[in-house]
Amino acid sequence: MIETRKSKIVAKIADNKSEIPFLTSLFAAGADVAWLNTAHQNEAEALEVIKRIRATTTRVPIMIDTKGPEIRTQGLEKPLEVKKGDRVILTGDKTLVGPNVIYVSYENFHNEVKPGTSVLYDDASIEMVVMEKVDRGLSCELKSAGLLKNKKSLNVPNVHISLPALSEKDKGFIHFCAKNGIDFISHSFVRNKADIDEIKDIFKQYPEYQGKIIAKIENREGFDNVHEILDHCEGLMVARGDLGAEVPLEELAYMQKKMVEAALKKGKYCIVATQVLDSMIKNPRPTRAEVTDVSNAILDGSGAVSMSGETAYGDYPIEATTMMSRIMKYTEEKRSELVHFTAVPEVSSPAYTKATEILAEAASTNAQAIVISSDDMDLIRALSAHRPEALIVPVCTRENDARELMLAYGVRPFFSKTLDLEAVFQAIHASSLPKDQHILVVEQAGGQYATKTMVTGKVAKS
Repeated sequence: MIETRKSKIVAKIADNKSEIPFLTSLFAAGADVAWLNTAHQNEAEALEVIKRIRATTTRVPIMIDTKGPEIRTQGLEKPLEVKKGDRVILTGDKTLVGPNVIYVSYENFHNEVKPGTSVLYDDASIEMVVMEKVDRGLSCELKSAGLLKNKKSLNVPNVHISLPALSEKDKGFIHFCAKNGIDFISHSFVRNKADIDEIKDIFKQYPEYQGKIIAKIENREGFDNVHEILDHCEGLMVARGDLGAEVPLEELAYMQKKMVEAALKKGKYCIVATQVLDSMIKNPRPTRAEVTDVSNAILDGSGAVSMSGETAYGDYPIEATTMMSRIMKYTEEKRSELVHFTAVPEVSSPAYTKATEILAEAASTNAQAIVISSDDMDLIRALSAHRPEALIVPVCTRENDARELMLAYGVRPFFSKTLDLEAVFQAIHASSLPKDQHILVVEQAGGQYATKTMVTGKVAKS
């Protein structure tokens, strides 16, 4: 049976919580994309998780997260408890030793950050301010209490840090993704098209690799260049964790909506991420604000919403996935009552022209689904980009295409070895639509498309 929910769920998978029975339950609950974070995994650990995912199903796409130009704490063998007013020393120089010295992953950090600058720890859960520069380090005063831990993110709002787009670890993982046929690479802290081009330069060594790039927008520079970035990749992730630490919080909702709008207009994939059901890491039910947050992301037009800690290490991963699916389905049912203006694709191409014609016919026949027998991925993506009311069920003969389309809004791919009429009937049967529902069938032959309307269980007209 094909799921009829149109919005997609991206679920982060941790190497220590990736047993096949768990993955089976997670995918059954509604997770559409499996997301791995290389900031906390090496290639061997990632490969083991990939093997378990593919042993569970070959239909779920895998997204691997490269860490990009980020800064993290290092060298903390155990958590350091700090109080407001305490001082710590941040440094990229591993030869500096002393009490309350905390190493950071960027060796030149203490030379590029000036006194008076705010440094935000772990998505701004703790703030410190650089008070003075000391020998090979920065003396910082804590503005709030908490625990400082190893491998946690550090953000320096409104300060340009001269980090390369790709670390050596990132480069290794991009080669790893190409060699292992990973469906999506979500690259962190994308600032401009040059960051994307560095990934594509590695892709040139693997001409058969079909992986797609999702740009994670996590700072103001990336937001300011979002249109340029989208022109050079397949989609974006609104990564609100680091973004919310890099810009004033009151700007976050505006930025989210503008980025979703930009992705819609360019017909690209869009994911809203971070703290969507965060309370369900420890509780079986979400807060009311979290429910509204998921719903609003869908109403904005995002094609997908992701979960991180909720599924990677939370106590209620299946319940969180089930809850997200419920919120998405209900919101989709009410969307036409609530959304009075939706950004439409501003793409001029034969695929988008044809998609517009197909969608007009689907609307005129009140079709509940569009079954398309074609491997034309441009056309299928164009149909999805318009956010139609009808479910899109493409018959795909290539598994990597079917997996990619699991991220596309409103698309539920059906894998078949052929594109013949029998495969179309199988796709209709698998769509799980109620009886007497109109379906628009689109078939490709000799470069041309022919359409006909069917009713579940019988042909309505030819």
